[in-house]
Amino acid sequence: MGSHPEAIKGAPMPESVFVDNIWNDFAHSYDEMIPELPCYQRQLAKILRDTRERPYVIDAGCGTGLVSLPLVQRGQRVIGFDNNAAMLRLAARRHEREPDAVRARWTLLPGDVSSFPLEVEGGADAVVMNNVLFYVRDPEVVLREAWTHLKPGGVLCMTSNKRPRPDLEKVLTNSIQEWQQEGRWNEGLQRAVKHHRTCAQRLTTDPNEMVTFLDTDAAVRLLEKVGFSDVLVADGDDYYGENFYVCMRK
Repeated sequence: MGSHPEAIKGAPMPESVFVDNIWNDFAHSYDEMIPELPCYQRQLAKILRDTRERPYVIDAGCGTGLVSLPLVQRGQRVIGFDNNAAMLRLAARRHEREPDAVRARWTLLPGDVSSFPLEVEGGADAVVMNNVLFYVRDPEVVLREAWTHLKPGGVLCMTSNKRPRPDLEKVLTNSIQEWQQEGRWNEGLQRAVKHHRTCAQRLTTDPNEMVTFLDTDAAVRLLEKVGFSDVLVADGDDYYGENFYVCMRK
């Protein structure tokens, strides 16, 4: 299965899939800054650990492709989809920079996590939902979609904010301290953080932007209700205590 970045750029893309929200403005600074965050790198390491040797992965709400990329680079097949056009265009650019063999394993689609695109095959070895759930008004519907698309024994790796109005300033302040200690607090990161702060203020104060929050235990209980059985990992220490990470097996 190949990828279709031309659909992301042009007329064939079904516009009704896309939402108009803060991520249209947020996309570029997010894409520049997030992969540089030490706390993001630690969270990503957990996802990469728990999806290792799982050949087919669905990246639901894939954003700019930051999680999909290392998966396809190490040989896995990934179908990623998102409902924000600006984020998906950046994923397409990331896709285009890869060699043919990597691009052949990576499919990008427009789509919403509440109803996975029809092109997304079932029988996945893993579904990843990285910082997606806080945008979902009915998380049970979304998690049932993940359940439906997983094969028996497949895993869901999920991260999200634990509380309303998460302290993103704490995340930025701690990250800046780590960058300074590492000698990486450069002009590019400073520009990205300035824009990120502006967007984050809107993100955390607009009641239409962040709508669902679960602590670690509540996330596990909801996944058990959907039908997931084995808790492989459940912790709440990511992003300096603002995020949970749960990995459960079908």
